[in-house]
Amino acid sequence: MRKAVYAALAATALLPLQFGAATAAEVEVRTAGDLVNICAIADDDPMVEGARGFCYGFLSGAANYHRSVNAGKKGKPLFCPPEPRISRAEAAKLFVAWGRANPQHLGEAPVDGLMRFATATWPCKQAKR
Repeated sequence: MRKAVYAALAATALLPLQFGAATAAEVEVRTAGDLVNICAIADDDPMVEGARGFCYGFLSGAANYHRSVNAGKKGKPLFCPPEPRISRAEAAKLFVAWGRANPQHLGEAPVDGLMRFATATWPCKQAKR
């Protein structure tokens, strides 16, 4: 079930998006590397607002979905973000740094790379048995 839902989430990321006058080919998000590039956009780039909005929305949507499907006593989260929660901007910076340090994963689907990053960055503590 989880794989099907993650696949559906990843499929939505494959839809061409347009920011400003850019062509769809310039902003398609087919891989984790594409998402890293969008999240790493420079402050002076003319597409910064649209790119940051997409990046933050993608990260927030994936995190909220993960939280939703793992709610309750039987939930088995893949990652456990810190409390208090960090900002979307900080999460994006961490994701970009992780992507640059782990280029072997940048060819994966965007949501797969994002989940791999989150799992590595915020592992859950093992329950005592």
